Amino acid sequence: MNLRHVMVATDESDAGREAIRTGVDIATRATGRVTVMRTVPIPAVPVFVGVRGAADSFGESHETVEVERLQRWLEADVLPPDDRRGVETAIAYGVPGVEICRFGERLEADLLVLGRKPRSQMARLLMGDTADAVARRSRLPCLFVPPGTGPIRRLLVALDGTDRGITVLQAACGFARAIKTSLGVVTVEQEPAGEPAHLASALPVERSARLQSQVRMLLTRECVDGARPVIDVRRGPIVEQVLESLQASSADALVVGYHRGGPPGVIEVGSTARHLAHLAPCAVLTVPL
Repeated sequence: MNLRHVMVATDESDAGREAIRTGVDIATRATGRVTVMRTVPIPAVPVFVGVRGAADSFGESHETVEVERLQRWLEADVLPPDDRRGVETAIAYGVPGVEICRFGERLEADLLVLGRKPRSQMARLLMGDTADAVARRSRLPCLFVPPGTGPIRRLLVALDGTDRGITVLQAACGFARAIKTSLGVVTVEQEPAGEPAHLASALPVERSARLQSQVRMLLTRECVDGARPVIDVRRGPIVEQVLESLQASSADALVVGYHRGGPPGVIEVGSTARHLAHLAPCAVLTVPL
C-alpha cells in the first residue's frame, strides 16, 4: 500500500477533527500529501467539485464560500499552523456515503480517512451511517478513527486463513512500512464439537500452521519492523476473541478485510468485519475484498 495521497473526509464533529489529525500524521510519516474534503448534502444530482476553484452547477461563489468555511474551521479549531502547510481543501455535493468514495477515486487517493462517531448499544444495531456506507462502497482502503485516537504505533491484523486474508496482510504490511509502525497477527479457529479443552489449547489446526508459515515468509519479504513472527491463535467466538487479542496487544489499529457491496441493515446479521468495525475501541483499517 502506497500512501502518497491521503484523503480525509470530515464534518465539524469531534470524530471529524480526529480524522484530520490522524490523516495529517499518517501523511507526514509517509511523506505523502493530504486533501481534506467535506460533503455538502444536496437533494440533487451529485456534482464533483475540484480541489482548486472548479465551477459547478451551484456557481463558483457557492463553492468558494464552502471551501473558505472549511479552511476557517481548520485554522480555528483543528490544526496548528505548521500542520496546515500543504493541506489542500475541497468540497463535494451529494450523498456523503457515495460522494466520498467517488471523490477519493477521482483524486487517485491511496487511503480514505474518516471519523467514527461513538454509538450507544442500541444505535449500533442500526446501520446506514456514512462510515458503513463508505466501507461497503469504497475500492480504496479506509481508516476509521474514533475520538481520542492518538498516533498509530502498532497494528493488529485479523486473518481468516484464506488467500484473501494474505491480501489483507500484504496491504497491512505496506501501511505499516509506510508509517514505520509495528504489526501483529491474530487468527481464530473454530472449536470442533466434543474436542477436549486441553487438546484444543495445545494443538493448532493445520490451517493455522500453514497460515503461520505464510505470515513469516511475507513479513520477512516485506521487511516490516517490529512484526511478530508468531500468530496469536485463538479459539472461540471470532469477534470476542479478536477484541480480546486487540486489548492484549495494546494495538492502536485493527486491520480487517471488508467485503464490498450489500445494503445497510441490522449489524447482528452483518459480517464479522462489520461487527469489528463498530465494536473495536481503536481505529479500524478496512481492506476492500
